Amino acid sequence: MDKVIDIEERIPSMREKRRKKTNKKFLFIIAVFCIALLVLLYFQSPLSKVGEVKIKGAALQNDHYYYEKSGISEGSSFWGFKAKDVEEELSQLEGVSSVAVTRKWMRDIEISIIEWKTVAYMESAGEYSLLLENGALVPSHGNYPNVPILNHVDNPELRKRLTNQLMKMDKNVLQLISEIIYTGTEENPDTIVAYMDDGYEVHAVLQTFAEKMDYYPDIISQLGGLEKGIVNMEVGIFFTPFSKVYGNGGVEEGEGDEVGEENE
Repeated sequence: MDKVIDIEERIPSMREKRRKKTNKKFLFIIAVFCIALLVLLYFQSPLSKVGEVKIKGAALQNDHYYYEKSGISEGSSFWGFKAKDVEEELSQLEGVSSVAVTRKWMRDIEISIIEWKTVAYMESAGEYSLLLENGALVPSHGNYPNVPILNHVDNPELRKRLTNQLMKMDKNVLQLISEIIYTGTEENPDTIVAYMDDGYEVHAVLQTFAEKMDYYPDIISQLGGLEKGIVNMEVGIFFTPFSKVYGNGGVEEGEGDEVGEENE
């Protein structure tokens, strides 16, 4: 015989289940409402506004320049822009290699700028521009890094070749160069003269300039602090004192002493 279930016995448990189910729905609605309210209050509060915009890595331009170009201002919406869009915009600026925009803490923005390295100055009508490693020329804006001055290097292709040589050169040697003058002729189109901070003069050719300049510190140490002169690196490496080149002796370059790595 089947067991008869009294409906009156089940009503309390059914009511309890319905009550719990209703409570869960109510709590869910309350939670959604509270979250929506908190979000609304957040976007209405100063916490959702940009506090400080920090610029890192600026040298070619001042921090304020990049701040203005970013389009992000203090007090604007913290979430009102896409970092990727700002990065792409700033990356188009002259002299900029790459950019990273990061949201920091609750309100701050950090913009990290990586600029192309400066390899030399270019002088024109008394004004100096900076020659960057990518071949671009930008105004110095009072920025004077320890790099050589280039003269008579107006041809873009020639400038590119010389830039490549300077980029290959040891940094410590590069900092010893004060000025580089292009002296090429129709017969010898790749000759240059480098004036050094320590008083020497280097004659070289573009193709081997960086390679041979690596020996410059050793060459100078071999000279033992004697009279200054010309270090000719065009073919081999020779040294001629200034007195023999410009003095009464009238000796031509190349008639001096052979120095360099082969004499070490």
